[in-house]
Amino acid sequence: MDPTQPMHKKRSSFWHGATPLALATMAACFYSMSAAAADSRTWEQLEKAGEDQFFNAEYGDAERSLKQAVITGAALGEHDMRFAKSLGELGHLYTVRGRFSEAEPLLEEEFHIKQAVMGANNINILPDMGAMIHFYLSHGTVSKAEPMTEALIALVEGRLKEERVAKQGTVTLKPGQPLTAWAGTAAVAVRNPLLDWAITCDSLGDSYRIRGKFDLAERLYRDSLDIKTTIFGPNHLSLANSYDNLGTLCLDKNQDAEAEDYYRDSMEMTAKILSRENSQVFSRLDKLAKCLIKEKKYSQAEQLYLEAQDFWQSKPSRNGSEARAKYALGSLYIEEKKYTEAAPVLQQALRRAEEYYGGDSISLVPYLQRYADALFNLGKSGETNQLRQRASTIAGAGTVQ
Repeated sequence: MDPTQPMHKKRSSFWHGATPLALATMAACFYSMSAAAADSRTWEQLEKAGEDQFFNAEYGDAERSLKQAVITGAALGEHDMRFAKSLGELGHLYTVRGRFSEAEPLLEEEFHIKQAVMGANNINILPDMGAMIHFYLSHGTVSKAEPMTEALIALVEGRLKEERVAKQGTVTLKPGQPLTAWAGTAAVAVRNPLLDWAITCDSLGDSYRIRGKFDLAERLYRDSLDIKTTIFGPNHLSLANSYDNLGTLCLDKNQDAEAEDYYRDSMEMTAKILSRENSQVFSRLDKLAKCLIKEKKYSQAEQLYLEAQDFWQSKPSRNGSEARAKYALGSLYIEEKKYTEAAPVLQQALRRAEEYYGGDSISLVPYLQRYADALFNLGKSGETNQLRQRASTIAGAGTVQ
């Protein structure tokens, strides 16, 4: 074909030489492409409308838009991620509206499409598995949660084993040996996905712990700890969060000595990394102290709370930690029946709380009541009644009997 010829002659020559079958095939392709583009634009419009209406609590309109988006998305292909997105959004809408039986099959179909596209053994599916498990536990068919959780744990532990072997060769674990024995670190490129795994494991661990499924909770918490060690090494603040979770789990199981060890590790690691003015330091100290109190180790708990009184000498906490620290120490004194020591500390706690919360805040009620308890045991009934009346007025409960 002569490149010097006008373009329209080239086109006419091209079409003139095509067979009828070729022309029909090309026309069908052009039509299909045009229809697909139209379907895609329609889906985008419907999906955006539905999401905006959902955000603005226009639930009836959102449902209608998202149903149409699902229908249009299905036309794009059964494994098209846009179809999955619309299914998930409609499922979330039904969940918010309490229509759980309608939400479940939509969310399941969304998950299955993602799994088909990404691959059943693709570790990046983990957050979606976690979301599905949370739905089953909170709103759906509970019996479906544990099998999926086992699959999730197998996926995580399998990938961690691969990381471990890649770093130091084949490792043979003895039965019951914790995964935390390995302290390798992952390459930078895989850090973000790994952190998503840890967040998912911790979140599911919380859900199972609350439901009394302690074995599953422990496995998830330990896997999360191993993931964090893989990412950051053995001296990162995120590990303190895992020790904290394991301590709470042990406390729920009445394994107080083990809980104390975890809480102590959590507090000491946090104190090494953060300044003592940081609220996380006192929060972890408080958990350890409360564990010690449960074990009747009052003197050790008292020493911790006394140390905390000096945390904010250089500058205020700006989050009410001073009041909480004094309240905790005063409450411990009452537990020990040291009412003379308790009263002035609880008075200071109340003043700090008033400075932080304001004089009429509902948050003052426990401070007023605890200070009143100390004064009552010191025989100061007049001041006790005033404090209790004030607490009752703030709480809106009328006169204290």
